[in-house]
Amino acid sequence: MMMKYHRFIAMVVSLFLLQAISSVMAEDEKTIVTAGPSWDRFTNEDGSGLYHDIIKQVFAGYAVKHFYVPTVQANSMVAIGRADIKMCETKEIEHLVLASLPMYENDFYALYLREKFEPWEGDLTIKGQRLVWREGYYSKIDFAVPIDFTEVRSGESALKMVIYDRADFYIDDLNLINQSFVNAGEKYDPAKFGLEIVGTRKYFPVFADTPRGHKLRNHYEKEIERLYREGALQQVYTHWNFRMPKFEFGVSGK
Repeated sequence: MMMKYHRFIAMVVSLFLLQAISSVMAEDEKTIVTAGPSWDRFTNEDGSGLYHDIIKQVFAGYAVKHFYVPTVQANSMVAIGRADIKMCETKEIEHLVLASLPMYENDFYALYLREKFEPWEGDLTIKGQRLVWREGYYSKIDFAVPIDFTEVRSGESALKMVIYDRADFYIDDLNLINQSFVNAGEKYDPAKFGLEIVGTRKYFPVFADTPRGHKLRNHYEKEIERLYREGALQQVYTHWNFRMPKFEFGVSGK
């Protein structure tokens, strides 16, 4: 009799635990965890910004949580399952999957001291020079000529390396260069600093190479197309004063 009682209790506990686990899994299914640095007007720490607003619209009905971490750490979080989406990357990352539709498309720039590199001659000017950028943001393949490079943890560090002649060119998005001047307590003087476009890139959200990752990636791409066709996506880009990427949705969508 006592044995049957214990079996009954064990069964009840097992059912309770199974129900609890199922509940947590269901809750997790409707929670999207994103990761990446805090970028002004993209991922502001108050939850606003271009990337945050796109994710909220794409995953409407989901709870969204974001971890503000460096770009390399964000990739690792997605790889080990601690985050669903890294925002954003320009190239394939090992063990991760890029979306086929970008969140952002823009030129990137080289900032330099005019007294050292005038007149500007495009790629010839940066050839063989010392470039600096934020860790994980760029690579040699982004440039048509051979260069030396250093990676640092922040844009303000990269800016100061140029100012103190420890690097020749600071490479970044224009919006982030402006943010670096503010963070470093420096003033941009066009008579002192040169600023030239050195390339154009698209920035894609990154997903895990798992069944859940592929499911979320497919959802993202379907919703981006829907929001684009309804005109809602243009409103987000207009609100943040960014140009919308040139999306390609296949033959029927061109």
